[in-house]
Amino acid sequence: MNTTVDRILEVDRLAKRYSNGTLAIEDITLDVKRGEFVAIVGPSGAGKTTLLKTICALLTPSAGQVTLDGKVISSPPPEMVLVFQDYARSLFPWLTVTGNVSFPLRKKHLPADEKKKLIDEAIRAVGLDKFPAHYPWQLSGGMQQRVAIARAVAFRPEIMLLDEPFASVDALTRADLEDLTLRLRQEFGITMLLVTHDIDEAVYLSDRVFVLSPPPSHVVAEVAIPLARPRNQEATRSDARFLELRNSIHRMIGRRRDDPVVPVVPMAAEPAFLIRGESAI
Repeated sequence: MNTTVDRILEVDRLAKRYSNGTLAIEDITLDVKRGEFVAIVGPSGAGKTTLLKTICALLTPSAGQVTLDGKVISSPPPEMVLVFQDYARSLFPWLTVTGNVSFPLRKKHLPADEKKKLIDEAIRAVGLDKFPAHYPWQLSGGMQQRVAIARAVAFRPEIMLLDEPFASVDALTRADLEDLTLRLRQEFGITMLLVTHDIDEAVYLSDRVFVLSPPPSHVVAEVAIPLARPRNQEATRSDARFLELRNSIHRMIGRRRDDPVVPVVPMAAEPAFLIRGESAI
């Protein structure tokens, strides 16, 4: 790990045009600092999943570049993992919890006892230590997503990309998984980049939020989230600043380059809202 670099991930003027001519994202520039939790929000169809897949080189960009620890990414890097939204399709139904969590470690040249330690720690960390021999079809949806998260943690990445990972579970399970993700970030020191359509979730989890325009998407705003950590579902979401941040980001979503600036009502301890191409307000 290169600890001399503050920005672990840099996305520079990234664009993706598909073979059918559809321009999904254009001119996207953002960065993620080491140890930070960053969220990306935008309207439906804004290309959020396309952006994540292009960042981790599952898709080839049409323009621009992505650097990790100062090195240009041209193929999926071992320091980066992606947790998908659809846990049912990302898990192997014929493998147990232990089998699924251990799968990505097969190509890591580590002693067997060290691999076992990584697997056991990851399963414990997500609260599934009583279910290592269960198969995905024997688990609830929330537990299956915990398996997918444990698999990512076991790999010990520098940065974890999360593609709307809680969208398919109920509200209570979603809150539990949000808090689990924050605990894992703290315990394992993993930098996290989340895409979500849920503004409340983005504000609750993140240090900064990038707001995307309608497609072809670009970043229209960058919002700092100055809420105290550790976060708490009841106390944090009841904070007046949380509500103002949520409402302000909601007003920004869907804003295009040539739209007028959305006014933000100042309040005590409110951060600056950086509207791309304009001064902070």
